[in-house]
Amino acid sequence: MPILLMIPFLAAAALAIPQPARVRFWVDLGAVVATLMVALSLPWQNAESVPLLRHDRLGMFAAIVVALAAVAPRFGRTRIAGQIALGGMLLAGLSGHALLTVAALALAAAVALVPHIRAGWYRVPLCGAGLGLLLFGSILPAAPLASGCALLGLAALAVAVPELLPLLPFLALRFAGAELVGVGLAGMLGCAMGVLLWPSDKNRLSWIAFGQAGVIALAFGLRSPDAIFAGVLLAVLLVLSQAARELAKGQGLAGLLASAGLAGLPPFGVFPGLALVILATARQAPWLLVGVLPALAAMGWAVVARMPTPRIGATDRWSAAWVPLALALLVGFALPGPVTAWLHVLAREVAR
Repeated sequence: MPILLMIPFLAAAALAIPQPARVRFWVDLGAVVATLMVALSLPWQNAESVPLLRHDRLGMFAAIVVALAAVAPRFGRTRIAGQIALGGMLLAGLSGHALLTVAALALAAAVALVPHIRAGWYRVPLCGAGLGLLLFGSILPAAPLASGCALLGLAALAVAVPELLPLLPFLALRFAGAELVGVGLAGMLGCAMGVLLWPSDKNRLSWIAFGQAGVIALAFGLRSPDAIFAGVLLAVLLVLSQAARELAKGQGLAGLLASAGLAGLPPFGVFPGLALVILATARQAPWLLVGVLPALAAMGWAVVARMPTPRIGATDRWSAAWVPLALALLVGFALPGPVTAWLHVLAREVAR
C-alpha cells in the first residue's frame, strides 16, 4: 500500500526534471498505469496494516476507482499537478484518520484547481468552504449535525473540483449513513432539472455525470448489501463512461456511444449499474422510484433529443474510447466470478 501512494509523487518529482516532451508523456502514462496495476493487486495481497491507513475492502476499492479514473486525461494539461492530485486522492481514499483525509483532499483539490483559477476563480472559495465543512463535520461529536456538515462539504467539493468526483461517494459512505438517500435523490432531481433547463452541449453531460453520482449516493444510503453492490458497480461504470467521453472528444460513433452510456441508455455504459440500483431500490424502498425514475428518464432524454445520426467517423478507427466502452460492457455483463464474490463481501462488510 505505501508503494501505491509513492508512485504518483515519485512521478511528479521525475516530471519536474527538464526532459523531452515524449519522455514526459511516457513517464506520466507509465506512472498512472503502474498505479492502476498496483491498486488492482491490493485485494489479492495479504499486506500488514499501516498506521493511519485503512486496510479494508472499501478503501482498496476506492483506490482502484481513483486510479482507473486517472488513466484518462482528467487533471488538465499539467502532468505534475495531475500526479500530485492522483496521490492526494489515493491518500484520501486509503486514509484511516479523518484529519488526514481532509488534508489529502485539500492537496488534491489545490493542484487540480491551479489550471482553472483564472477562468473559474469562484471555485477557490467554494472549495475552501467545502473543506471547512468536511473538517467541521469530521470533528463534531453530534452524529446528525456532523453527517450534515460532511455531506454539504463533499457536495461543495464536487461542484468546485469535479476531478474529485470518482472518490467523493466513497468518502460520503464513511462520513454519513441513511442521509445519503435524501442527498442522492435531491442531487438526481437537481441534475435532471439542470439538463432540462440548461441543455447546452457543454453543461449537459456534466449535469448527467453529477446525476449518476447522486444515484451512487442513494444506493449507498440504502445500506443493504444488494444496494451497495449496485453502487460500487455503478461507480466503476461511471468512471469508464466518463473516460470514454473524454477520449472520444464527442466525435464519431465512439463519442455518441460514450454519451449514451453516460446517460444510461441500454446496453451501454452505466446501464447495468443503474438497473441493479433500481432493482435494489424497488425491493427496499419502492416509494423512492417516484423520484428516481423521472430523474433518470430526464437525463436519458437530454441525450436522445440531441443525438445525431449514428455514423462511423474518421476518428473512430483508432479512437482510444473503444477501450473503456468495451471494458464497461465487460464489467456490466461479464464480470469474473472471483471479482463479483469480492465485491459482494465488500458490500456485506459495509452494510453491517
